[in-house]
Amino acid sequence: ASEYALARLWMHWGVQPAAMLGHSIGEYVAAHLAGVLSLEDALAVVAERGRLMQSMPPGGMAAVHLGADELRALLGQSAPRVEIAAVNAPQLCTIAGAPADLEAALAALRARGIDVRALHTSHAFHSAMMEPVLEPFRALLRGIRLAAPTLPYVSNVSGTWIRAEEATSPDYHARHLRSAVLFAAGVRT
Repeated sequence: ASEYALARLWMHWGVQPAAMLGHSIGEYVAAHLAGVLSLEDALAVVAERGRLMQSMPPGGMAAVHLGADELRALLGQSAPRVEIAAVNAPQLCTIAGAPADLEAALAALRARGIDVRALHTSHAFHSAMMEPVLEPFRALLRGIRLAAPTLPYVSNVSGTWIRAEEATSPDYHARHLRSAVLFAAGVRT
């Protein structure tokens, strides 16, 4: 709501977006502003997405000051059930997993001298722990009118410009809920 309000305020002041990028749920603000879905539908989608995600077992997330490739290799060795949930900068990622798995991963990373910080979250967003809600979320999106974007915005899934066939696909939005947020790539784009 605050991202939407800020965007509308800037637009009211005459600052019109040439392109947009949101982070995770922020992509829905960009999608609405680009005409992909109505404000009412965007609010309904965001609310149901949150409800579905909150219905999953608890999980955790942590910020890790390490590049994605190196982090992925370390997780594969020491914590295979913990995964990268966001790549926010060249040397800053977020990982997610079940509480015990995440704690083990953080201990292993700290033992290597890697700077990590647990985040205050209730669930392991953008991880395999969200897979049970993908079909109900997809079904919700099938009932919403989705249109091709009229303004360019960057996909969190690919880190590149959203394509019309992605913006209008319930499958894309389900992948968005589950996939790592490729924010660093989006900023580069």
